[in-house]
Amino acid sequence: MKKLYSIFCLLLVASMLFSCRSARTIPDRELGQIFHDAMLVNAYLQHKRNSVELDSMNIYEPILAKYGYTKEDMHYTLNNFARRKSASLNSVADVMINSLDNESDALNERVAVIDTIDNVARRRYIQTLLQDTAIVAEVEADSSLLQIVIPHAQKGNYRIEATYTLDKEDKGIGRRYAVSWMHDDSLIRDISNQPIARGRKGRVAFDAWLAEGDSAANCMKIDFTRFNLRKNRQKLTKLTIHDIKVTYTPPLDECVERLFAEQSQLRIFADTMLNLKIE
Repeated sequence: MKKLYSIFCLLLVASMLFSCRSARTIPDRELGQIFHDAMLVNAYLQHKRNSVELDSMNIYEPILAKYGYTKEDMHYTLNNFARRKSASLNSVADVMINSLDNESDALNERVAVIDTIDNVARRRYIQTLLQDTAIVAEVEADSSLLQIVIPHAQKGNYRIEATYTLDKEDKGIGRRYAVSWMHDDSLIRDISNQPIARGRKGRVAFDAWLAEGDSAANCMKIDFTRFNLRKNRQKLTKLTIHDIKVTYTPPLDECVERLFAEQSQLRIFADTMLNLKIE
């Protein structure tokens, strides 16, 4: 019991000494590192200013605690900074700025590498599903030429590009082109439905993503014979598709996975090493 009482007294004295300790001066280098962390916190709060509510400046206490200091130490250091002959704000600022610059450079380099890998992966596995030129429909019987079916429906991104010219004498009211996901002859969803320009060269260019909800689709249909209302449909006049191209890119994660799998097949050891005989 006496031993336990002695331990208790020692702990009590130690806590009193700790609580009454005088403020300490924070060295320039650690002060620069603290400023560095505070700058990152400020940037985060600025970014989240509409979603984070703060009641005080106590958000910096964990930063000080990380380096073993308190708010009192910070106040004491800053209040007495000018009195210290060896103190230099430039050296403190240099530590902060150099740390931020080094982290920024490393982050930019990492982002560039990741971006390069992503782009290489996309380009590696892009597929051309359709590429055609000079499709000309002059009479009603040619309308089937303007209804193009792409028998491909896998999750991923589809890029549709085309240029066309509709005769300026066309009298069809509400004439349009439409790109749709289909299941055989049944419409699943329109991807795009836009008016056709008359008397000048028009352009089609957009990206379409095959979503999970379109899993019933088994083909894409590009139709240049749509009308707003069936009663407006008149005898088709000349329409020329100068060029049309449809490309497909698998989802990015699939492209990257396939790229790494392909690269892992590269031979690591030279033939001379594989054929080396161990005596």
